[in-house]
Amino acid sequence: MARAIASPARLSLMVGLMLVLALTLPRYQMAGLDTRETLGYIVLGVLALASLFQWRLLDGAGRSRFLRMLFTLLGCMVVGLVVMAIYSTLVDGMALGLAVLSQGATAGLLLHAVVLVFSKRD
Repeated sequence: MARAIASPARLSLMVGLMLVLALTLPRYQMAGLDTRETLGYIVLGVLALASLFQWRLLDGAGRSRFLRMLFTLLGCMVVGLVVMAIYSTLVDGMALGLAVLSQGATAGLLLHAVVLVFSKRD
């Protein structure tokens, strides 16, 4: 039996990775890291094209599952941002800045990946 090329879980992880990259790029811009910023935009563009390709390959049921996973992703992102803000407040005494935003998004994406691993499959 052949495996499906498109997967709602794979697509939700790619969208999450695009969010993490988009929230990390301002840090590179503020630090003057032009090469990393350029590479980030290139990777973001490639991920957007791959995500579009994955979306087009999904059937109707896969698209509806993806939309449910997207809400899970956003919830995990919010939890990751809150956890990183609390951690930054406890360690540094202040939870402001682009670092907290990008690190919180990364924590949210990791949480989403763990949720996908442990969720039951249909």
